[in-house]
Amino acid sequence: MATSRTFRDLAKVALANYTGRDPSFPNRLKIWIDFFHDRDISSLTSDDIEDALDSLVARGKLRTTLKAPPSASKSTTRVPVLVPTGQPLAPSTINRYLACMGTMFKVLKSLRLLPRGFVSPLRDVTKMPEGPGRTIDIDMPRVLNLVAACRLSRNRKLAALVAFACTTGWRLGSIQAMRWADVNLQDGSAYSSRTKNGTAHRTALLPLVIAELRSIKPDQLDANSLVFGKHNVTKAFRTALLRANLPTTWTFHHCRHIAASVLAQSGASVPIIMACLNHKSPHMALRYSHLNIDALRSSMERAWS
Repeated sequence: MATSRTFRDLAKVALANYTGRDPSFPNRLKIWIDFFHDRDISSLTSDDIEDALDSLVARGKLRTTLKAPPSASKSTTRVPVLVPTGQPLAPSTINRYLACMGTMFKVLKSLRLLPRGFVSPLRDVTKMPEGPGRTIDIDMPRVLNLVAACRLSRNRKLAALVAFACTTGWRLGSIQAMRWADVNLQDGSAYSSRTKNGTAHRTALLPLVIAELRSIKPDQLDANSLVFGKHNVTKAFRTALLRANLPTTWTFHHCRHIAASVLAQSGASVPIIMACLNHKSPHMALRYSHLNIDALRSSMERAWS
């Protein structure tokens, strides 16, 4: 029996063997499956990828809404449906779809499932240019105001969660997976055995964060229990933003950009920003370097003195 080489079948195998931690990977891969479904994977060209990207750009952003199935009774449970928002996709989002395809090929290659002599159709596809990172117009006093607003929340762990995120730049998934055994309040450090990019990461904790963590540390501590747990903090975080007079359009992921922006504004070097945010390459950290104007001025003055 001939081995299937349809994009759909190979993509599903890649999904089943995916070991990364990107929660959006299945949804992004589904988009590619919808584009190419039964196409022979070896027949794909860079033009096919470009056509698919054009369709993706034309579609724009989607949002999930609940709708009743057609001709259903009023008592029927509504189901989630994706509908267009009329807003464009960001260039960085388009590039993540490309990265998803690249990850799929990488998994299939490791499983030796790609046809002999396979040439990736991504080879001649250029990523969309991205602007500067989502730099945040905020300083440390305003971050402290946000943490103070979080202390007013009924979620008693929100202040520690936000203080940790805004100072370390950790992603929400990594923070919520952190156990008390991963935190050392004596030497002021926290450890994640595996982050989104697949590497372990250790970070320093500021006194502010240590104090907030001590305030939520249980008296009877189980070292394997989660520090924060997998709770949804969207509503509580938005309320805290409102109380701190900060944009309520920010999401929790903006805490990561706050960490990078404050570091850059303080004169931190690209390697330091990379180490804090656990970037594998300097490309992402460089998107914040334009904020480092004081360090740039200091270097220029030394050079011309």
